[in-house]
Amino acid sequence: MQTTTTSSQVTVGPAQRTTVRNNRAPFSWGWVWASFAGFVGVQFLLGNFAGDYLLHGYKTAHFRYLIEGGINLGSYYLGGFLIGFFSPRVRLLEPAVAAGLAMLACLSVGWFTPSIFYQFGIGKFVLGGGLAALLAYAGAFSAERFTGQVKEDDIF
Repeated sequence: MQTTTTSSQVTVGPAQRTTVRNNRAPFSWGWVWASFAGFVGVQFLLGNFAGDYLLHGYKTAHFRYLIEGGINLGSYYLGGFLIGFFSPRVRLLEPAVAAGLAMLACLSVGWFTPSIFYQFGIGKFVLGGGLAALLAYAGAFSAERFTGQVKEDDIF
């Protein structure tokens, strides 16, 4: 099967098409740690914004938890988006792995505190880590789509 364009008469065979499979770089721990740092950086920036503009003055505890949750979830998507945007090749798995590691780091607080609310639980890790990884993957995929490195049917 050959694809021919009419404007410049370029012929592209199936093996030459840019897809996720032939544009994806090998797994890189460097990009995992860059993603991890990106999540922390985005959380820091969003936290400063929320502290200065959204949480200034008296607010209920529920509103504060809602803002904190939104910052956490938003940072995974935005951090994944930044990695997908700035990486020279397709990076989808690295932000997802970094999000799982970030969730593990957050839940590790429970190893050092006596309160039951902060205790580490495998259910918390699976649910929180899975959601964080999904958001980071979605952010990276959105950026890769935005830059034209993947198509909508190249989700995996």
